[in-house]
Amino acid sequence: MTDLPLLLLAGTGAILVAVLILIVVPVRLVRGISLSMSFALITFGGNDTAPDAVWQISLGAAIALLALALLRSRAPVAGGKRFAAVAAFWGYVAIGALLAGSYSSNRMLLYFTLAVLAAFITSSLNAAELRTLYATIVVVAAVQIGFGLVEMVTHTAPVWGYRGGTRDNPFLNNLYARVQGTMGHPIPFAMLQSIAFIVAWSNPARWKQGWRLVALGIATGGLVISGTRSAVLAVAAAVMVHLALNRSLAAWVRTVFAVVAGTVVLLNIDVGIVRIVEELIASGSWTHRLGALESVSNLLARPGLDAWFGSGFGSELLLYERGYMQQHYLRVVDNMLVYALGTMGIIGLVLFLTLWVVVFCLAGRTAKALLVMMFVLFFSFDVLVWMYAGIVLSMIMTLPTPRQRVNGLVAPQRALALRTV
Repeated sequence: MTDLPLLLLAGTGAILVAVLILIVVPVRLVRGISLSMSFALITFGGNDTAPDAVWQISLGAAIALLALALLRSRAPVAGGKRFAAVAAFWGYVAIGALLAGSYSSNRMLLYFTLAVLAAFITSSLNAAELRTLYATIVVVAAVQIGFGLVEMVTHTAPVWGYRGGTRDNPFLNNLYARVQGTMGHPIPFAMLQSIAFIVAWSNPARWKQGWRLVALGIATGGLVISGTRSAVLAVAAAVMVHLALNRSLAAWVRTVFAVVAGTVVLLNIDVGIVRIVEELIASGSWTHRLGALESVSNLLARPGLDAWFGSGFGSELLLYERGYMQQHYLRVVDNMLVYALGTMGIIGLVLFLTLWVVVFCLAGRTAKALLVMMFVLFFSFDVLVWMYAGIVLSMIMTLPTPRQRVNGLVAPQRALALRTV
C-alpha cells in the first residue's frame, strides 16, 4: 500500500497544476483537455477500492475541472437526445436510491454528478478535442500497463491493494497473477484496455498506421496481462460489429482479410477464442455468474413494489440477506442486468435497456462498437457499481457522431454553408 498522506499531497499538487493548465489552454480545446485530465484522474483514484479520501478528492477534482471548462467555453453545442436519455436514467437511479436510503449521499452526489457532467462535456467535443481524448485513453492504458508490469515483475500488491485476493492469469499459464494497476480489479483494468483497443482499431482520430499499430499492441498487451477472458470475447464482438457497420466494400474486404489473418496467427500460437470460451465455462467464475441468472425468478417474484422498483441502487447485500440471490461464491452480483433488476426493479431494468437501445441507434460507428463491448461485459460484472466504469460508460454513450461534428461541433462555418444551400 502507498503512503496515503504523501499521495494526497502529490495529488493536490497535480490538481493545482491541472487547473493552471486549463486557465491557459485555448478556449477551443478547453473542454477536451479538461475531460482528458479528468479521465486520467479518475482512472488513478476514482475506483471503489481506493481509500475514501482518494476517490472523493479524485471525483470532486474532476467535477471542478469540468465545471471550469464549462465556464471558459463559449456556449458549447451539447446535449441532444442521447445526453437527455443518460441524464434521465441517472435521475431515476438517484431518486430510487434516495427513497430507499440505499446509497451514501456523499458517494451519490460525486458519482452521479460526475457521470452526468462528463456525458454533457463529451457531447460537446469538437474534432480536435476528441483526438485529445482518444490519445489520452491510449496513454492512460499504457501507464496502467506500467503499473501492472511492476506488479508482475516484483510480485508486489497493487497501489490500492487486492480486492478478494490474487487471481492467476490463464493467458500466462497461471504463472503470474492477473494485474489491475490502479483500477481496483482486473476486469475494470481490462475494460480500459478494451476501450483503447477499439479506439485504435476503429481509428476515429485518423492516426497514421504506425501509431495505430503501436496503440493496438499496447492494448493487446494490456488484455493479456489482465487475464480477463470475458474482455477478449467482448472485444471480439465489438470488432465484428464494427466490421458489419462498414459501408465501404473495399475497406470492409481489407479489414476482413486482416481479421482472418490475425485469427490464423492466434490459432497457431494457441490463444484462440474457442479455447478461451472453453476455459471460461470450466472456471468457477462461470458457475458464480450463472447463479446471477438463476436468481431472476426470485427477483421477479418479490412482493409489493420491490419487484417493480427494486430495493434501491447499492442494496445488493440486502438482496442476499433476504435470500433472493443464488450466488454463493461471493456476495457480488457480477451481472449488470440482474443487478439492475434487483436494485432498480422491472421498471429500472426496462429503462436501462431502453437507454441502451436509444443510445445505440443514435451513436456513431466507434461508439456502437464500444457499447457492444460494454454490453458483453454486463455479463461479467456489475458495471455501474464501479464508479469509474459508470462514468466512462456515460461518456461513451454521448460520443459525438461524425454528422454532429460537421453540423455543429467541428466546423460551424461549414454547417452554416450547408444550411444555406
